[in-house]
Amino acid sequence: MKTIYVAPRPISIDGCQASWSEKYVANTIRTEMDDMEVKVRRRSTGMVRTINKSVKLKASVYDDFVKWFEVNQQGGVVPTSIKRPQDSKEIIVRVKEPPQISWVEKDVFEAQMVWETMPAWKNLVVV
Repeated sequence: MKTIYVAPRPISIDGCQASWSEKYVANTIRTEMDDMEVKVRRRSTGMVRTINKSVKLKASVYDDFVKWFEVNQQGGVVPTSIKRPQDSKEIIVRVKEPPQISWVEKDVFEAQMVWETMPAWKNLVVV
């Protein structure tokens, strides 16, 4: 079984999941031929998903959140794990776009991030 380093996520930032949406990334290459026929072929057998997730967290864990992104994940280079909404199962993801943080109230901020999953990570288990 393949082993990869997964950046630890502080337990303090397991907050209220505000939103989750996912989209499969196109896995095909389309080529238009001279006779106008369009040929389609797969890039690979694995599927990549993009996940848009936002969480609402208390202001007291703001520094934990920033450290998780800037230090633990090295600004999005190192994969980490997040929990799926349907069963709280941990999945391995990597940052596709840096976090966007907005303050909902004085004591609450919302962090929105875009993640990507890699086909090779599908069967890895987070321990």
